[in-house]
Amino acid sequence: MPENTEARKRRQKRSAVIGVAAFALLQAAVAVCFGALRQIPDLPGWLSTLFLVLAVLPLALIVPALISLKERFQEIERGESYEASQY
Repeated sequence: MPENTEARKRRQKRSAVIGVAAFALLQAAVAVCFGALRQIPDLPGWLSTLFLVLAVLPLALIVPALISLKERFQEIERGESYEASQY
């Protein structure tokens, strides 16, 4: 019996959101770790700056992930993955 199209779309969207949420949480954890490293006393200025950059970059990667999630939602709504699986 074929699966309901709407149920399949909901499952695919939920899976996409979980993937992006896990990625965002991991990136946030990395940013927190590098931010914590900046709190080391007597840290040279260049190293503090490096830790700041390394803390901000993972957070900046969340924006493209959200953009790709939006695109993935559009693909799911158009049924592209379902059509491709039929070949």
